[in-house]
Amino acid sequence: MKKLIGKKVKVISDNDCYDSFRDKTLIITHASNSGRGYDDSCYPEMLCDFEDEQGNQIPCALYEYEFELI
Repeated sequence: MKKLIGKKVKVISDNDCYDSFRDKTLIITHASNSGRGYDDSCYPEMLCDFEDEQGNQIPCALYEYEFELI
């Protein structure tokens, strides 16, 4: 399994839903490629949860193709 928890990322998806945190540095708090809410067609991409650098939880989970590690 990939070690993504604690890594810093930036959103690269052009999805308008992400505008409020697009320019922020986000920190991965959870990553999984199975379970509730996971789209099996995205396997083996991880679906990740985030917080910002101030510790505020981000209200969306993103797949790996929607962000880049920094």
